[in-house]
Amino acid sequence: MKLISLFTGAVLALNLSNLVAAPTILRGPYLQTATPTSIVVRWRTDVTEESQVNYGTDRAQLTLSAKAQGVSTEHVVQLSGLQPGTRYFYRVSGGAEKIDGGEDAPATGPISAFTTPPVAGPAKPTRVWVLGDPGTKSSTQAAVRDGYLRFTGARATDLWLILGDNAYPDGTDADYQKAVFEM
Repeated sequence: MKLISLFTGAVLALNLSNLVAAPTILRGPYLQTATPTSIVVRWRTDVTEESQVNYGTDRAQLTLSAKAQGVSTEHVVQLSGLQPGTRYFYRVSGGAEKIDGGEDAPATGPISAFTTPPVAGPAKPTRVWVLGDPGTKSSTQAAVRDGYLRFTGARATDLWLILGDNAYPDGTDADYQKAVFEM
């Protein structure tokens, strides 16, 4: 009886060790340092995992892939070799997803999009949203955000520039989460 109990316990332990919770995205994904030919994709997860971005110019064909080294909860992946002024679709993952459309593991995040900046050339209409001292986490901050969204409607914002004092009162990670990412 003891042998069966030990065997059952070992099998149960092996089965439980194979259960891995899917990571939850806590922040992002968001974009930084955009150039006509590159962009940085960042996100934060609740558990450490690989950092991978699958991307392409067709939402249904995310056939390109970029990875960062190692595992982390703070993911930073640079996409390079992009075409200027081009719309790309992307999805972040922990690296287990096949880029050929196979279903090894579910993707971590939804499909998002960005457009690379154009190369220098003739002027064209550009929508810029500039904010100064926005980080109050207040109803006033929400009213400014909502007013801008009503104004811009379906017109995408080409550049978002924050001048400073982004997260009151202390600029902590929690202040940034509430004042920038959740707002």
